[in-house]
Amino acid sequence: MKFMKWKSLIITILVTLLPILLGVALWNQLPAEIAVHFDINGNPDNFASKGFAVFGLPLLMALLQIICCAINDVKAYQHGPRVKFERITKWIIPCMSIVLQSAIFAFALGKNVDMRSVALLVVGAVMIAIGNYLPKFDYIKNYNLDTEKARKINRFVGIETVIMGVLSIVSIFLPPIFSLYWIILLIPYAAVAVVYGIVVGRK
Repeated sequence: MKFMKWKSLIITILVTLLPILLGVALWNQLPAEIAVHFDINGNPDNFASKGFAVFGLPLLMALLQIICCAINDVKAYQHGPRVKFERITKWIIPCMSIVLQSAIFAFALGKNVDMRSVALLVVGAVMIAIGNYLPKFDYIKNYNLDTEKARKINRFVGIETVIMGVLSIVSIFLPPIFSLYWIILLIPYAAVAVVYGIVVGRK
């Protein structure tokens, strides 16, 4: 696999696995069962064993990171590198692993952590970062569109994505029901993007 960028893959995987060290350091303080999923109000609604929370979750994130890097590197090989965008997308999972795992451990130790706010802040930041760079793309994978049409569609989806990212962060400061409204908005967000792409592609 000559197209793979092994250095970035190895570095980002190691960073993704860093929370394991934190979990091991806190092992004796962590409870046997740890909350790993939370409802819209930030209340835990699913628990896992300490071993899975400390080792299993980072390993699952590392697996996702391998897939993410492979997709990025294949696209770069086929269409040419997009260095800044690749850098952002390749660091999303490592950053999420550190932030979310740290929040999970803190919550397990009885700290006052608003998991809803943490999750929405991470998602919002990711959407803003991705949306900011989408307009710079001049192709759309698997579709034979000319450059101008591809740029137009990517620009529209990029603006949509930034708006959704901002709304995600804004909902943190509002009652939990507004975060649910934001989740529901993801459906028309995706639908409008698809319809717009079809309309522009057929012109």
